[in-house]
Amino acid sequence: MNGPGIFWSQEKKSLDKHFITPFINKESTMPYVNIKITNEGVTPKQKAQLISGATELLQNVLNKNPATTVVVIDEVETDNWGIGGEQVTRLRKKAGTGTSA
Repeated sequence: MNGPGIFWSQEKKSLDKHFITPFINKESTMPYVNIKITNEGVTPKQKAQLISGATELLQNVLNKNPATTVVVIDEVETDNWGIGGEQVTRLRKKAGTGTSA
């Protein structure tokens, strides 16, 4: 997707516009939050707290409707997460921690 209601068509090598009625006007724009964390034992309760907290933050700060707020949590293996050019797995082994604090 290249923008609200605009999709790239690889077959046609062009942009096709598809307008989805509920999401056209500014007032009904659906907020989307993507939280990325390392996959290290985050509990379902903690994930629920992240989802409700992000939703509440958007409501309080930007006056967004909680009913249309989407929150997605992606858990990433530490081998697939890099900081400063190194995998988190290696950084943690160097630090002697092995897991997150």
